[in-house]
Amino acid sequence: MRQLIIGSSLVLALGCASDPAAAPAPTPKAPVAPELGVGDKTAASVTLTTIIGPEARLKRPTDLDFNPRVSGELWVVNATDNSMVIVHDATSDGRTSERRNEPAMDHFMDRPTSIAFGAEPTTFGSIGTFGTCGESRNEHGSMEGNANDFMGPVLWTSDLAIFTKKDPIGLGSHIDMLHSSPLCMGITHEADNVYWVFGGQSGAIQRYDFAKDHGVGMDNHSDGSIRWYGAGQFKRVEGVPSHLAFRPQDGMVYAADTGNGRIVKLDTKSGTRTKNAPKKEELVASDFMDGAAIEEVVSQSQGLVTRPSGLEIHGDYLYVSDNANGRITAFDFKGEAVNWLDTGLPDGALGGMVFGPDGKLYIVDMLGNQVLRIDPKPAAK
Repeated sequence: MRQLIIGSSLVLALGCASDPAAAPAPTPKAPVAPELGVGDKTAASVTLTTIIGPEARLKRPTDLDFNPRVSGELWVVNATDNSMVIVHDATSDGRTSERRNEPAMDHFMDRPTSIAFGAEPTTFGSIGTFGTCGESRNEHGSMEGNANDFMGPVLWTSDLAIFTKKDPIGLGSHIDMLHSSPLCMGITHEADNVYWVFGGQSGAIQRYDFAKDHGVGMDNHSDGSIRWYGAGQFKRVEGVPSHLAFRPQDGMVYAADTGNGRIVKLDTKSGTRTKNAPKKEELVASDFMDGAAIEEVVSQSQGLVTRPSGLEIHGDYLYVSDNANGRITAFDFKGEAVNWLDTGLPDGALGGMVFGPDGKLYIVDMLGNQVLRIDPKPAAK
């Protein structure tokens, strides 16, 4: 009888322990970097929605950025014909697009690799600016077609009444340009008229300060300054953009070091001026910076990236597109992969990316001549 009582007590105790009311189920963890999908990490876990394609006259689109001052306005640079495609209401189904060519595109918009929107003010009253870089050595700089390397990042206005429409003295509608980065493979905005670029010829990450723009189509660059970091340490791959991203919270610049198969970060507060760097025009300064803290975030030996190209910061994560295999990976800032998506796009397709105002990731397909949006599918129940 005693044994029977003990057994009954155990049954009652076990019954209480398994009662859901007594032990609530743990709250499911929120998916990490869900913009890349929450399924099996293949293209089947998302919908790749076409925003525009060849019908919009995309010709090897390399990068894209949303204009922060006009809702849903997406700008896309074309490397093949040196043009810009502007998509209006890009996040909606009623989107439209237009293609524009800069009058002096052979110099100021030659083989663009990258675009980044910047500060609002200009010296001439228009609101809104952006910068571009091009994979050019200025082969159009002489009658013989010889490269003179007089190339670098270009500053523009996003005023559609001026961009590509004004050409006061034959130098097009640009509003500034500095010329120490031939084969410029990527660009990101810091603040004011300050941009960081990936110098493909010099193998340096460079900080450009345009100071004040010189006005539409003018040519006074004398208030500009340039700093060179890690010259010779970084390597380009022909035809593949090497994008950068500036993180204002800690002053770090992250860069896709495409030719070395890695992601690096540069502490922009580090380094000291050592000597004058080469310059091709009158400037306030052009300086080599020594002792800058440059650190590998994702190394080639980890095997997580092969030919990194696009690079975007969103929330707590760094998103990297791999031109070699069609994969997009989200890393934390320590370099740990937290999510990824195999898009199914072929070798050579992926380049620049940007997060839209809708929180979704927009990407270029350089081979398919299209802009795609990643729409994650709901998680399977």
